[in-house]
Amino acid sequence: MKLAGSQSGADVADVSGRMVYELSGSVCDGFAVALRFVVRSTDEEGEQTITDLRGSYSEAPDNSELAFAYETFIGDMLAEQTLGTAEHQTTKLDVDLDGPDGKTLSFDGAIMFPLQHLHSVIDGAASGQHFMVSKLYDGSVTGEQLFEATTVVGRKLADPLDLRSDRLSLPQSMASMDAWPVSIAYFNLSDETRGERTPDYQLRSVLHENGVSRSMNLNYGVFELEGALVQLDLKPVTPVTTCGTSVSLDEDVSVPAGDTIKNETLGR
Repeated sequence: MKLAGSQSGADVADVSGRMVYELSGSVCDGFAVALRFVVRSTDEEGEQTITDLRGSYSEAPDNSELAFAYETFIGDMLAEQTLGTAEHQTTKLDVDLDGPDGKTLSFDGAIMFPLQHLHSVIDGAASGQHFMVSKLYDGSVTGEQLFEATTVVGRKLADPLDLRSDRLSLPQSMASMDAWPVSIAYFNLSDETRGERTPDYQLRSVLHENGVSRSMNLNYGVFELEGALVQLDLKPVTPVTTCGTSVSLDEDVSVPAGDTIKNETLGR
């Protein structure tokens, strides 16, 4: 990740970092994600700050429940920590936040979890949908935020392996997989600001039908980050026909989360 641009007065001279994402699981047992996002930012006076987000979440195979845990460090200080579960009810989502200041929350309506939303975007893109709006809950930040995700899907790429900003040759197995330019704006529905809303952030990327995202751009309003894919490890994929067998993976792509994160030069 690197700085792509910033607005005047943002006090951001430079940003560099790395994002690592690992997905594992199956349609029988559910899917789990581990991620880490380490960023070094430099202000106009040359002062540097390292922000280290560590997160994990898992979704039940029937999308009924989400378990999540997040930690955010600024330098060596733990700035934010969130741990809890969310469970779909008939017409609402119930959230239990753990910790000394534990809370119970409820959100009304049809609400998606992160991987459930990813699947819906891929399914929508494959069926020719170009605009989708969904309510989304992922437990991030303080765990009290409900987001509206507005997704715009561009025309299917004629060449799925168009490298764009990426710094590696993608596996030839992905040459036959459809891919689309996708833009998702995330609006905080818990924010009671009136009038025209602006997104908390906007994600643009190339999304492949197997779930791989690349050529990433993150727009936070006052500054933008550009991400280039530098390593991709595809785990073995085993088709699942009947749950209850020993099959562990159905559709799974990942970047190794262990050594890559541990040896990250931007680490604390």
